[in-house]
Amino acid sequence: MFTGSEIMLLLVFSGLLIQTDIFENVETVIVAVTGIFSLLLLALSISAYRKTGLKKVMYAAAAFALFGIQLLFESFEDTFEVLDTGFGSVITSSMTLAILILFFLAIVQKNK
Repeated sequence: MFTGSEIMLLLVFSGLLIQTDIFENVETVIVAVTGIFSLLLLALSISAYRKTGLKKVMYAAAAFALFGIQLLFESFEDTFEVLDTGFGSVITSSMTLAILILFFLAIVQKNK
């Protein structure tokens, strides 16, 4: 029925499929944990702003919110192929730049 080389090829291919599924599951868990952590940091930043009234904390809060939105957009982009265009990569790159600018402003802003 199958030769020895065909059986070996099937075993290697099925092993690769199992590894791919494991890596995809691990990636999904990491993205979910990152998103949850982003929301937690956003909530903590808003709470800190309410207590201190420092504008620089709001820059950090905006960066955390934008980071969560970026993760959500990337997840939608992976799930729905309609969003998987060159335009999507421009959006995510722009979001990353905006996040860095917001963190920069949070660091260099004088206490007000």
